[in-house]
Amino acid sequence: SVDTSHAAAGAISQQNPIIPNIIHQVWRSNDTSTYSTVLDASRDSWVAMFEPLNYTVKLWTDDDIATLVKTKYSWLQSTFEGYPQNIQRADIARLLVVHAEGGIYADLDVYPTSSEQIHCLQQRGLQAIFAPTGGTAGLSTHFFMASRGSAFLQWALYEAKRRGGASSRRIFLPYLQVFWSTGPLMLTAAFRKYAWLYGTLRHDL
Repeated sequence: SVDTSHAAAGAISQQNPIIPNIIHQVWRSNDTSTYSTVLDASRDSWVAMFEPLNYTVKLWTDDDIATLVKTKYSWLQSTFEGYPQNIQRADIARLLVVHAEGGIYADLDVYPTSSEQIHCLQQRGLQAIFAPTGGTAGLSTHFFMASRGSAFLQWALYEAKRRGGASSRRIFLPYLQVFWSTGPLMLTAAFRKYAWLYGTLRHDL
């Protein structure tokens, strides 16, 4: 379930931002029954709670993401296709779909508990809101929201591009390679740089 009580841990201010009523999820195909053998994908829960409130719940497949990268983010295509692990592409896909259209991203194991809380977060006048990770790794992308074309998400994508390719392959532990190149370590580093340069809130998470 979504705990929104700490969701503003990494919050970026923006004048009059609009976080649209779109909920994005990502999976290999349209068949989310293949997501897990022990856990039902959360898509039906999001649809049931939010579509009656005039939200769009959108599922992006691997083919959809590949088309998005080729048509709108060609500068990132070689890095995206060159990642050695699928989880790295999944990490970047989350940022891409929200940057492209704005809205809310939720992993398929994230379940909504309160439409009112989520709507309240959308109205806080921020261009991006991220939840913290469970440990001390910084910001997480399992649930976040942002305005369309968010300057911070663009900054984070540039940071991912900078960390892609040969530089990430110098890290031998696969899980650390993911965390550093596309995961919480990359996102948190991007947030700190962005906050320091633009004086946005605090950068000591």
